[in-house]
Amino acid sequence: MTAKVISSKSNPRFKTLAKLLKSPGIRKHGRALLSGPRQVRELLRDFPHCCEALLLPEKDGGGLDVAPERIERLRLSADLFQELDLFGTHQPMLLVRVPEMRAWDGKTHPRGCTLFVPFQDPANVGTVIRSAAGFGAARVVLLREAAHPFLPKALRAGGSAPFRVPIEAGPSISGLKGGSLPIIGLQAGGLDPAAFRFPDTFGLLPGLEGPGLPEIPGMKAVLGIPMEPGMDSLNGALAAGIALYAWRTGPRFPLDIDRMEG
Repeated sequence: MTAKVISSKSNPRFKTLAKLLKSPGIRKHGRALLSGPRQVRELLRDFPHCCEALLLPEKDGGGLDVAPERIERLRLSADLFQELDLFGTHQPMLLVRVPEMRAWDGKTHPRGCTLFVPFQDPANVGTVIRSAAGFGAARVVLLREAAHPFLPKALRAGGSAPFRVPIEAGPSISGLKGGSLPIIGLQAGGLDPAAFRFPDTFGLLPGLEGPGLPEIPGMKAVLGIPMEPGMDSLNGALAAGIALYAWRTGPRFPLDIDRMEG
């Protein structure tokens, strides 16, 4: 397929692409930009129905064969491509359709782990969604405080993971409360997840960067990653990944947490 050339910042198509660097544009247009050759090829291979256009740098001599013929090609002038290529990959980028993010109803809970994500740093959001997908979490609930999971920085960290695990839009972290879904918190000083027996169905809630966990009514337990003296905490996304690994590799069976705590 012959690539369409875009060389002016006033081009309507480029204006739309530029808006996808921020969350309001992603929400409005339902599209996002994915960069990095491995991530691009992975998405083309596993989620071709979500791939809309391949963005090519001006002087790229190849790249037209990495996508099916039906996918549109857009060749951008050097300055325009650089404006969108936030990480300086100088490699083709992918315009993708963002999967629908339905509202979390708080009533129905799939078996396994529901991961609540409050992180405001998009890199942490992408990283923890990658861990959720890799360790088999049932779903991710993006809390109101969280950065958009399809921002370029989030996709850079998460790759194809946001397409592999259901993502739902949840309330503010302060609006969460225990109920039919046991909520297990995660912050420094909590129980070692390696020695913890996770319930058959539960929600895992890491604390916000900085403030940590607020008071959550009905929270069943709080886990923490053991640290060497002098270190008081880990990056929240990293800690959540360790807790998910402990859940994935530990015993899985229904557990009466109230009885255990007593």
